[in-house]
Amino acid sequence: MIAAIAWKPQFRHTLHALSCGLLLGLAAGPASAQSANGSQGLLEPSKPQATVAPVEFPMAPQDNGLQKVAVTGGSTLEFFVDLPSISLAGDALVRYTLVARSPQGPSNISYEGLDCAQDSWHIYGVWSASAKRWVPNPSSDWRSVNAGGFTRIHAVLDTDYLCKGRLAAGSSAEMVARLKQGIRTVQPTP
Repeated sequence: MIAAIAWKPQFRHTLHALSCGLLLGLAAGPASAQSANGSQGLLEPSKPQATVAPVEFPMAPQDNGLQKVAVTGGSTLEFFVDLPSISLAGDALVRYTLVARSPQGPSNISYEGLDCAQDSWHIYGVWSASAKRWVPNPSSDWRSVNAGGFTRIHAVLDTDYLCKGRLAAGSSAEMVARLKQGIRTVQPTP
């Protein structure tokens, strides 16, 4: 049907204009980031490049600012989020200090980012107790949030406290309140 219309003289100019417009649109680059319903279009990049705030390490965590986060699944570690360290670095990126303590007492302290839009997390740096400073992580790798294993804490933070869908779950104050109350949000089904 379209081939028959294309050969008629009155439609030739319209078809030419539409095809030129399509080619110009493709040459201009990928379509805009996301549609109103959050779905990505055919020509969009698989990982949008969002503008985010530069990383600034927070103060070292203090015991009175730590909030325990329950993680099921037989983990021997206890996990805590340093509430004063929670910050937003964009609509979908939450930064926080995570403390992992073993029953024997030693702690691992890391400053991390959780990208709600990509379901991924990253360690920006670790706290050196001996040097009393943050040691930046030279890797730029982001890891996928995994619901199992030793990184289960990231899935709990993602789905229950810090993210809602593909965006951060409110302001940092709302996240702090949710963590203090232990309220676990219900993620909408994609």
